[in-house]
Amino acid sequence: MNPHRLVGAAAIIVAGLAVASPALAHIDPDPTEAQAGSEVSVGFTVQHGCDGSPTVQLDMRLPDGVSAPAAEPPDGWTGQVEGNVVTFEGGPLPDDQELTFRVRMILPATPDTTIYFPFVQRCEVGEIRWIDIPSDGSNADLDEPAPAMQLIGPVATTQPAAATTVTPTSTTVASSSTTVTASPTTISPSTTPAPTNPATSDVAVGDDGSDGDGGSSGTVVFVVSIAAVGVVTAIVIVQSRRSRR
Repeated sequence: MNPHRLVGAAAIIVAGLAVASPALAHIDPDPTEAQAGSEVSVGFTVQHGCDGSPTVQLDMRLPDGVSAPAAEPPDGWTGQVEGNVVTFEGGPLPDDQELTFRVRMILPATPDTTIYFPFVQRCEVGEIRWIDIPSDGSNADLDEPAPAMQLIGPVATTQPAAATTVTPTSTTVASSSTTVTASPTTISPSTTPAPTNPATSDVAVGDDGSDGDGGSSGTVVFVVSIAAVGVVTAIVIVQSRRSRR
């Protein structure tokens, strides 16, 4: 065979491999196997651009059953989650450089199953659609297969960090029950003088223990009696004198 023809055929083969290499470079998640229901940070490494054009955006659709997703963008990129779609924007990432984009999530609680992460790699010129999902579980015959992960058992009992509710601890302080036994109280006689009756406050108490009001009443009666006798005597004298005339 002509050496020039051999060189030409080799050049064609090399060119064909160069064109086909982007399609042959699968994007596998890291890790490719994880415990169902566990919380993991999954990395997706972009290995090349779009036929020489740098990458500027990734749009990934999360599989059903994933919860609490959070984008973890590399330096120079932003990440956001809207519904079940994760979007990374930034760069540009040159065609000949690799970069890993990570998403933290809680995996579906479905052991012994395979889940897929289809996404579109957008470049300054063109795009690559990593969205092919095999019907038989094999990615061997797909040109642009979606990243696949195998879930294994047993199911983890991970709760979403964002949904964790911190409940204030209610501290009950049990007070000790103290029984106090009161001793009998002796009440001493009061030394405070008894209230004085205004009506008798100015009346002296007699020597015989009777109060002074009784003594004064007897004196008044005696005086009145003497006066009455005097009056009667005077009237009798006056009448006697008149009769003598």
